[in-house]
Amino acid sequence: MTTTHPRLPEPNPAGQWDVEELISAALRAMKNASVPLSRFRVGSAVLTSSGKIFEGCNTESLIPLLGVCAERNAVNHAIIHGEKSFLAVAVVSDLHAPLLPCGACLQYLQEFSRQEGRDILIVAQGRSGDRMITSVDELFRGGFPEETSVEEIQQSFRWTTD
Repeated sequence: MTTTHPRLPEPNPAGQWDVEELISAALRAMKNASVPLSRFRVGSAVLTSSGKIFEGCNTESLIPLLGVCAERNAVNHAIIHGEKSFLAVAVVSDLHAPLLPCGACLQYLQEFSRQEGRDILIVAQGRSGDRMITSVDELFRGGFPEETSVEEIQQSFRWTTD
């Protein structure tokens, strides 16, 4: 079963992009997941506005809060290489059904989405081959209000003696 979403990202400078290539990159990344505790592997790949694809996999630590989701690792991989504008994110896992990004990953993706003024497509595929196509805006209605400025957030972290 494939669920489609009407909003597709704009093409890269070459004029096109291949969802199968994005899914394949996520599947390759999933093989490298470091999950000694859960044994639950997740792979992700992000497509940047320049047409490049960056991969990420989930990682675990014996200290539970130190693990990182595949989606955030893929985004951070892109950032390391100077890319901060994202069109699409693919997510694959060991689950039979498609797995969507968690709330923390959606918040992270939303911040980049808002910086660019456009939604980010999400393509999730399960081990069964079933696929869900949606977007950050469809899945995440939370986060900071759109009108929130970076300055306002910075000021909220300042302590006062008032």
